[in-house]
Amino acid sequence: MSLETIIYRQFDIANNNAVEIELPKYKIYAMCNLRGGIGKTTLSFNLSYLADDLLAVDTCPQGNLSYFYDKDYYAGNQTNVKDMLLPYLVPGLGKATRVASFIGATNEYFSDKNNFYIPSSEELYLLPSQLITAINQTAGLQQSQKQLALKSILYSLETEIKRELSENSLDKCIIDTSPFFAGATQLAWYAADALVIPVRTDQQSIKSLELLINILTNPQSEFRKYLPENDMNVPKIQMVVLTHCGWSTVAGARNEPNQQTKLYLKKVYDILSKNRTLLSTRNPENHLFMLDDFLGSGRISSFESKPMELLKEGETKVIDRLRVSVNKSVDKCKNQLKFISNQLW
Repeated sequence: MSLETIIYRQFDIANNNAVEIELPKYKIYAMCNLRGGIGKTTLSFNLSYLADDLLAVDTCPQGNLSYFYDKDYYAGNQTNVKDMLLPYLVPGLGKATRVASFIGATNEYFSDKNNFYIPSSEELYLLPSQLITAINQTAGLQQSQKQLALKSILYSLETEIKRELSENSLDKCIIDTSPFFAGATQLAWYAADALVIPVRTDQQSIKSLELLINILTNPQSEFRKYLPENDMNVPKIQMVVLTHCGWSTVAGARNEPNQQTKLYLKKVYDILSKNRTLLSTRNPENHLFMLDDFLGSGRISSFESKPMELLKEGETKVIDRLRVSVNKSVDKCKNQLKFISNQLW
């Protein structure tokens, strides 16, 4: 069992013939890596379409996922994730209920899905300082009170997500996060059962993966140092998705990755091999998957807020005065996304 297994499996995934991996299934996933532009929101958006009875939570202040679900998002009229969290940081504020909105009401492509979302807020940029202030204010409490107060703060997003899941009879959740750790991303890690980590085929993304793993494992990291000693709820890594992959053009290559993709595939594999205890099965090859560069299909999908699953080869769109088309590789991308989805739920 080795890196070659992952490469060979990719041919079956591309042709929709791959055998599912027996990964444990979780309810709440956080989509994260501490770098922007690697595919977190794109992956969150497309995976949210492939599931049903799902709650999507946007904790990135940029709000791109919220905009995919609702073109009027930037008008700022909705109750949002910041509104949910603030009562845990500022005593005396009333707590929100039934914050989630039906995605199909604002994105026609989701009309037949029983999926909901909680929008982001630009004010999440202020959350890191508010979170640290609230945590510091627990220092003067007696130990038992301090632990209760800390748990209330650290697990505030988890508490609210579970309430929304229950109120809307949903059983799945995906949290899209920002490229920086402090604030809402930190709370997303406390809320998540497991992590999905996109890693782009470049060295900066490899460094981001290493930083993420250090934050998970280092007892003095911002993630772990506030957790009570008897409550070390560190999320497992369910999968790392290598994004923007390229493929060999040699005849008969059978969807084999090109040399650059192989280079970064090996780097990620080696990192996971050294950190097996963080994985949900401890077998690195069960947790590493590849995803095409979406190219024109991705541009059309983003422009129209239309899931990849609904795109068809030959579909065209004029974007920024350039005609963009969906090429035949879209079916391979669809199969990759469906296989990834099936390993989550």
